Amino acid sequence: MEFSFLEGDVIDMLRTLDESSVDCIVTSPPYNIGKNYGTSVNDRKPMKEYLQWIQCVFAECKRVMKPEASLFINIGYTSVEPWIAMDVAQALRSEFVLQNNITWVKNISIQENSYGHFKPINSKRFLNVTNETILHFTKTGDIAVERLAIGVPFVYKCNLKSRTNKDASLRPDVRCRGNTWFIPYETIQNKEQRGKHPASYPTALAEMCINLAMGEKKGVVLDPFVGTGTTLVACKNLCHSGIGIDINHEFLEFAKSRIQ
Repeated sequence: MEFSFLEGDVIDMLRTLDESSVDCIVTSPPYNIGKNYGTSVNDRKPMKEYLQWIQCVFAECKRVMKPEASLFINIGYTSVEPWIAMDVAQALRSEFVLQNNITWVKNISIQENSYGHFKPINSKRFLNVTNETILHFTKTGDIAVERLAIGVPFVYKCNLKSRTNKDASLRPDVRCRGNTWFIPYETIQNKEQRGKHPASYPTALAEMCINLAMGEKKGVVLDPFVGTGTTLVACKNLCHSGIGIDINHEFLEFAKSRIQ
C-alpha cells in the first residue's frame, strides 16, 4: 500500500495525476451550504457558479479514472435547499452515467425506537433531515459491481434453495443489500476528534463504496476532497493504496496522522 497527500487547489492537483490511473473515487465535495472549511474556500457560491465548478472538478476526475472505475459522490442537502444533490447529479449527466442512486440513512425510527444520529432542527415547516445521497457514477453505466461484497445474510435460509442467479454461486448465504444503506455516524465527542472538519462521514460508508466497486481486487482509490482522511483510512483497512487531495493544510496533517 502507498498513500499520497496533495495540498492545493483540487483541479490543479488532479491535473498532476496520470490519465486512467485510478480504480475508484470516493469523496464528498462541499455542499455549498455555507460550511466553514477554514480556508479561502467559498462554500456559498451562486448555484450556477458552484455547479460549473463541480463540472470542472469531476471532468478531471473522469480523466484519471480507468475505464471500469467507479465514482462515488456523497452529497447532502438542507431543508431550505433540497435540490443540491439532484442539481449535482444533473450537472454531471453529460460526463457520466448515474449507475446507482444510493440513499445513506443516518437515522431511522421504527415504531418507538430510534437508531443512529442526526442534527435536529427547530422548525414549523420542515422535517429533520436524516439521510444523504451517494451518487454512483461510471463512464459507461455497464460496469459490474460486487453486490455481495456488501451483501446481507438471509434471515430465512429456505430462500437459499430457490436462488438461481449468478450471485448465488459466489455467496449463497447473502443477498444484495439494495440501495438504502443504514450507517450511523461514529460517535464524536468534540471537533478535535474529527480534525475540526465541519462535515465528515463514517469510515464504514467509504469501505462499502470501495468494496462494492472493487471486491477483493486491489488498486488505487482517490479522494479529491479528502478532508481528515476517512476515505484513506478505509483504504488502509482494506489494503488499497490511496491518494488524498485537500486545500487545507491542517486537515491534511490530521489525515496523515490517522494513516500513520
